[in-house]
Amino acid sequence: MNRPIHDAFQAVQASPELKKRTRAYLHARRTPARPRYRSLLAAAACLLVVFLGAGGALAWFTPVSAVSVEAGPSLELTLNRFDRVLQVQGDSTQDQELADKLELTYLSYTDALEAILGSQEVSQALDSGTELAVTVAGQNQQHCQDLMEDTQSCAGHGSCSSADWSQVTAAQKEGLSLSKYQMLLQLQALDPSITSEQVSECSMHQLRQWLSDLSSGQDASSSSDCGQNTGSDQGFGNGNSGGHHGSEGHHGAR
Repeated sequence: MNRPIHDAFQAVQASPELKKRTRAYLHARRTPARPRYRSLLAAAACLLVVFLGAGGALAWFTPVSAVSVEAGPSLELTLNRFDRVLQVQGDSTQDQELADKLELTYLSYTDALEAILGSQEVSQALDSGTELAVTVAGQNQQHCQDLMEDTQSCAGHGSCSSADWSQVTAAQKEGLSLSKYQMLLQLQALDPSITSEQVSECSMHQLRQWLSDLSSGQDASSSSDCGQNTGSDQGFGNGNSGGHHGSEGHHGAR
């Protein structure tokens, strides 16, 4: 190169701003642009998380089974598909106070059942001769069977039975727990004049005696007045009004 021309170019100095823009341009040329589908995948992933979150919440708060526990106090547990307690309904004001005191909401079913059986009110009722009766109803037969096995392992004594899922709503309309509603059906099969109000006033022990008297053809007139009795088997809170579910009903979300 001609020396004067070389010397002339040597005197040229690039400004810092020009150097910065040049480096940015060269970097952009060397680095391939990120494919747009990556942004789309990221957006889809976000939507999936939101969808799964909503579905999980729906599954958590959807009742799929109900368990009635009669042991002096009468409590009915509404469970989700994870066997967690969504709601507890007492058969009377005293029973509801017990339910509130035990704070069973969101406990696992087995923990809730153990808390109920371990409470002072239920322990006293069982010690005085009250029979434990647990009735399970659910939308899935296998799930009900699993709940029954859990019940038997926790309770260790008493009677366990299963109910049709349709009986949950029917029991609610009659203002009865599942256990008492099943007794109502058996009693009405022998005497259609028997009402849910009569059944609501009786303990499970008295209802079984009433059913036994009717089945054997004995005079059951005294058993029909069991709501007026005050025997030890009445336990805690059995003198209920039969309206423990109220007009709204605790299974109304189904």
